[in-house]
Amino acid sequence: MRAPDNGKEDPLETDPQPTMERLRMKDMLRNSLRYGAAGIVLLFGLAIAANAQTSGATNQASLNDTSLAGALARYREYTKYPPESRPLHASNWDLLHPWTVDTATLPLTPDSWKAQLETMMKSGVPRTEIAQRIGTAAAFPTYNFAVNKLILAGTRDELIARLTVSPAPGTADLHSFHIVKAELIGDMNFGSPNLGSVPYSCDPGATPQCTFTWKAPDAEKQYWGALQLKVTVALQGQGNDYVALLHFYSSPMVPGRFTGSFQERLENGSLMIDAGVKVQKRMACFVSANLFSADKEIPTHHAERRMIVDPSMSVITFTFFGKIFRDNGYEGTFRIQDLKAQCENLPYPPEWFMDSSAHLADLEQFQNQPSPGPEPGSIYFEYNNFTFTTRGHPISDFSDAEWQAPERTQKLDLLNKAAQQPVDPATLEILKRPSR
Repeated sequence: MRAPDNGKEDPLETDPQPTMERLRMKDMLRNSLRYGAAGIVLLFGLAIAANAQTSGATNQASLNDTSLAGALARYREYTKYPPESRPLHASNWDLLHPWTVDTATLPLTPDSWKAQLETMMKSGVPRTEIAQRIGTAAAFPTYNFAVNKLILAGTRDELIARLTVSPAPGTADLHSFHIVKAELIGDMNFGSPNLGSVPYSCDPGATPQCTFTWKAPDAEKQYWGALQLKVTVALQGQGNDYVALLHFYSSPMVPGRFTGSFQERLENGSLMIDAGVKVQKRMACFVSANLFSADKEIPTHHAERRMIVDPSMSVITFTFFGKIFRDNGYEGTFRIQDLKAQCENLPYPPEWFMDSSAHLADLEQFQNQPSPGPEPGSIYFEYNNFTFTTRGHPISDFSDAEWQAPERTQKLDLLNKAAQQPVDPATLEILKRPSR
């Protein structure tokens, strides 16, 4: 897609990524690997699924081996890098573009359908029947929102969404359209209030498009959570008004921000970068950043941490593991970018979230108390586009040693023992299945 004619970077020209809950799910997976022999089946499943992420350094025959010994080899290969510092590749779109997700092309639906669907659901109409009725939407024109991002963090962060309407599948009839109204609908946790109109401008070119812009006017709770841009469209020659919806997440209240200050150092053969922060609230957060080769303009590392942030902190340290540099021949100058902190909005101390097994009794007691009221689950550090380029590093600066940690050693011992024991054929077949 080409850049606009003014020569400036088009904020809409970004690549998609598939999920907003990536960090949470990956962290849950890592937690499940910490609890001894009870997780042995999951360990084998992870090791098998990790085959695609292994390098050529391990004997390929052992990586393709579907026996337990092969699963052990894959697990050893996968865990040679630590969980908080992993290789980053051009195919990892979700990690390379952490503030956006893919937007699907959907059918425009008549404005009257919403009330009909709600009535059917309240009347107990089976989902299969509802789906059959919705299936007639294939006859309607389609729409797509091209967006610059789908997560807004802070009151200075702005959504830019470009709406395009296309002919119904199988037809060539492109109807011109005009906007009847564009409005913002709040989070359902707060009753889905109407938050007012959204400004827009339209280009009546060969392919008509309208661009909508919005940012939270202040840090009030009503602008927080899963919001909807609801656009009512009138098509030329059609009697009905149609609705196009765009879902996005807004976090106008922020628990902290990155300051843009950085310091680099080498520690045990890995590159460590301290990123300056100002923290307003003690919270459990998933903090992440990407590293690029500044010389070759290719991604090298993704770093992420699950941690408690606190107002006493002045820096958050990211580790870029040495062996990843060595295994891929990375040297020269490097650039850290894509700094992001997604925090859990919890009604209880963050320590309980970080170690739920140790605080199980506290959590059970808390569940018996009156609910503090609904609130969105996530809150983000203020959006930033800070970068920092390191000094030049020869490859000899970095260690070729594999990650060593007690939990890895323990799991490898368990896997070694399991691989040496006779296994029932039915159990073996279960262990060979890819994890879901």
